[in-house]
Amino acid sequence: MLKTIPRRRSARPRLALAVLLAALALGPAAAAEPDPPQVPPDLGRELATPHDAVDIGGRRLNLICLGSGPRVVLFEAGGSDWSDTWALVAPAVARRARACAYDRAGLGHSDPAAGPRTPIAVVEDLHALIAAAKLPTPLVVVGHSLGGFNAKLHAALYPQDVAGLVLVDPAEDRSAARTRDLVRRRFGATLAARAELLDQAFWTRLSDRYRACADAARDGPLDPASLTYRRCTDPVRPRLGPEIAAERRRIQATQAYQLAQASEILNSVYGDARGEAVYADLFRPGAFGRKPLVVLTHGLYDPRDPLDAAGQAAGVALHQETARLSTRGRHRVVPGANHNIQLDAPQAIVEAVAEVLAELPEPAR
Repeated sequence: MLKTIPRRRSARPRLALAVLLAALALGPAAAAEPDPPQVPPDLGRELATPHDAVDIGGRRLNLICLGSGPRVVLFEAGGSDWSDTWALVAPAVARRARACAYDRAGLGHSDPAAGPRTPIAVVEDLHALIAAAKLPTPLVVVGHSLGGFNAKLHAALYPQDVAGLVLVDPAEDRSAARTRDLVRRRFGATLAARAELLDQAFWTRLSDRYRACADAARDGPLDPASLTYRRCTDPVRPRLGPEIAAERRRIQATQAYQLAQASEILNSVYGDARGEAVYADLFRPGAFGRKPLVVLTHGLYDPRDPLDAAGQAAGVALHQETARLSTRGRHRVVPGANHNIQLDAPQAIVEAVAEVLAELPEPAR
């Protein structure tokens, strides 16, 4: 999940960035449920508090685990986000498994890290966390948005860590190259070219914004009353409750958070194309063997807008292809949900996790 921008139709991202950046133009996600639940105050306070500070070699990552069970389900948040975004999902999963969520370096309650926060840096941290926290492997990894790509990369590089996956509106590598022909066939060459160029322009503008946010924070915390703070932070998420909202406001103003989120996004799969040849080799059909895999796509878009329809078609095609990484992979669209499915339709994720767990054998004790 990234930040909101003014709701101008022309500003909406389209093809290559559609999955990752949908929330940028839409603002707070529309609720998929008529009477959406809110995180109870006691749970909100618990999730807004630092938990286990796991040393991964000179710095610590915050880890919180709920429930118990023979399997561990580990949650990886999206870009700019951290463990409390799973507050409507993890407690339900904890009824049948040990549900753990963590904060990446510099986000939430984790220590910052030196150097660029590339996808491989995130994966190396996650692998080190699993070992240092002595989480029993193989485990189920649930990843959202940029975290979905990180989860996919982790499964490719450390297959012994991962028993199954749930990818929630995951960011995708080589997006334009993988969908260009499909969009041309279905929507015409002119619209396809326009959409791809709009994506490129949008990414340039977005990159400039995050660099500016990081620069603004180098002198100290951002002023929560300032326009800069509003431009560099997520909007309030009412469903997470006031306890989590208050802690998010505090964390998002900090220098560590602003530097970490900018580094992650600027060095992401969208910001750095140097890994594309490696990704093309890693992510071939069947690469994950028979590991259970569910890929979820948001279903909320405007079918009357050709550019929006093209972006949704591209996102669905990318996610269908990702589902084919496993011979037991499957894909589904979550009706009425925006990019933040964990807020709009948390039960869809809970059911997908249950589906993956049901396909796994009882782990050896």
